[in-house]
Amino acid sequence: MNAWLLQQRNVDNTSCLVRANKQNFGGTLNNEDFITAIEEVVSSAAINDTISNLSSPPGRKPPEALIQQSLWFNALSDSDKNMLKAIVASAVNESVFGFLCVLDGVRAISDTEEGNNLSLIHGDTLLNDPALESLHDLYKNV
Repeated sequence: MNAWLLQQRNVDNTSCLVRANKQNFGGTLNNEDFITAIEEVVSSAAINDTISNLSSPPGRKPPEALIQQSLWFNALSDSDKNMLKAIVASAVNESVFGFLCVLDGVRAISDTEEGNNLSLIHGDTLLNDPALESLHDLYKNV
């Protein structure tokens, strides 16, 4: 199975944190391809889905909170809706950026140095290789 594998680098390299199916990006990804994929299937999707859910809540019986948010959102002027879309985009992008900082080891998630040393591997390729441009830097350049 060809999958993205995020594992914590430790003494025995056995601690698996996340496994996600590879999307429509054939072959082995490099770090730039990975960031392009993340921008498409995570960032853009989260922004678009959030606005879509606010505009028209999905499902037969959406949560009451979402219904109230939708009523509020749909009552906004177009310029206020655009402002909210920009705020949602900023929040999503900051979240993804922060997560990539964790993967790059520049934002701590553990009190120990070993606990902050993560590997993101696709096939045989180390995507967050310290010798290459950092994932969070590549993301800001998308």
